[in-house]
Amino acid sequence: MIFREGDRMKWIFLALAIPTLALAYHPTSQRDCSPLDLRNNTLGPVRNQGNISWCYAFTAADMLSYTFEKERISAADVALNYNESLVGRIMATVRPNGKPHETGFNKVALSKAMKDGYCPEGVFPSENWIKVEDGKEYSIPMTEAMKEISGLHKMRSTLTSKNLPFHFKFKNVGREEFLSLLQTKKLRNFYVNLRDEACRDDRVAFETRWKVKMVFKNKKIFSRISEQLEQNRLVGMDYDARILEQRDHQGVKLSELHTSILIGRRWNEERGLCEYLIRDSRGAQCTRYDSRYECSEGNVWLGESEIYNGLISVVYMRSGGR
Repeated sequence: MIFREGDRMKWIFLALAIPTLALAYHPTSQRDCSPLDLRNNTLGPVRNQGNISWCYAFTAADMLSYTFEKERISAADVALNYNESLVGRIMATVRPNGKPHETGFNKVALSKAMKDGYCPEGVFPSENWIKVEDGKEYSIPMTEAMKEISGLHKMRSTLTSKNLPFHFKFKNVGREEFLSLLQTKKLRNFYVNLRDEACRDDRVAFETRWKVKMVFKNKKIFSRISEQLEQNRLVGMDYDARILEQRDHQGVKLSELHTSILIGRRWNEERGLCEYLIRDSRGAQCTRYDSRYECSEGNVWLGESEIYNGLISVVYMRSGGR
């Protein structure tokens, strides 16, 4: 059966609403768990999504940067582009906190970004935005900037170039341009227009478009993951985030849905199992993870048993029929 993208999302939500079944999985043998580490300079340090639920977009941006050997791709651009997809338009509204719609699906984000091209991180930042106030510039977290922009938007009808208290600076967007963008009736459209204006001279097309594959949790899922890692391909993972904080956690809850990348593999002799390296998007700090995990600069090793307990699906890209 072929599902339209909107129908596919309904089925995904239905699947997430069903408690995870305690099905046995095929563990990876030591022979098939040779060490792999795909970290490189293209990926760079782990990024921090802050208080916005754009984990799927940070994952997609890193996967695209790595796969196509591009400069660091803007996760904010990927997220706002996702919101213009069919699924994004169905689900997206500007939230009460003034931020654009936050949750999304890595698979859709990857496909739409490959179709529409990307904006470099240096042009449209995903972590900190530059606030200009009284002639001085301040770097503040993007999520805080969005709250302040929301406040300005509510009073847009009273704002002029003379009384605008501050603005946020981007390429192609100075004080006057920022004020003009604020005049849109819907805050959602402000972000669409901001992204378009900032990236207008720097959007880069992908030379090729790879297929995007989503595979739901099954007993042979780790064979599929290893197959991709061994081909030097990153694997996006949709899962219950509580497995990061509680090694013994089991089960899936929709409100805890999170997306990260699998970027490595190794055999843990002491535990007698294969472990995978998760690159999260919560920055370089390791304090939020279960202390029994080994973590370095935001990259954390989890065993197959922990991953399987909270796993929902994996997403990866492939060229041609491979």
